[in-house]
Amino acid sequence: MSHDVSQWIGEIQALREQLAEALRDRDAALETATKWSELYNREAEQRRAEAKLSQEMIETLKAEIQQLKAGITLKTDENLDVAAISQEVEQLQTVAELQEKLIKVAIEREQLTKALKIEQENHANTRQSLTTALSDMVDLLTKHSGGDTGETTPKLKSEEKQPEPLKLPESTKQPIQLPIQTKSPSLQLPPTRPAPPRS
Repeated sequence: MSHDVSQWIGEIQALREQLAEALRDRDAALETATKWSELYNREAEQRRAEAKLSQEMIETLKAEIQQLKAGITLKTDENLDVAAISQEVEQLQTVAELQEKLIKVAIEREQLTKALKIEQENHANTRQSLTTALSDMVDLLTKHSGGDTGETTPKLKSEEKQPEPLKLPESTKQPIQLPIQTKSPSLQLPPTRPAPPRS
């Protein structure tokens, strides 16, 4: 009888060791999976932020281009009122009035020429800035949409190894029925029989 009890105790101890090893392997696999999940979540969040920033920059550049086009169209569509100018000139009677009007027109022409020059310079600077910004935006979008997606993902793939499948000992290949409990069951030995009375 004592031999059977020792055998049962040995089997229970072996099962407990196998269960503890399986739990350790499970915890290691869960930790690895959690780590990979956090890495991918951070990478995805960074990509979403960069994509949002790129879209906002594109919308801003589009709005500035539309404003420039609207300003150029407005200046082009302005027509001179020739009839009103002719009527104003005909009202001038003396040479002094003509000279005074000519001086005013010359001054106004000079002011408009300077303003036009400044506007052309500003337009050239704005166009250069927009061209540079668009070029930078194209380069940024090319990096994220093409083969070069940054250094973060390759670095993660090179440094982290894929989790290996769980490997249990050879003795666990046979089906084992374990009690479904979160804690290790307490050892319960079979009741011992009373010793026979001595004669």
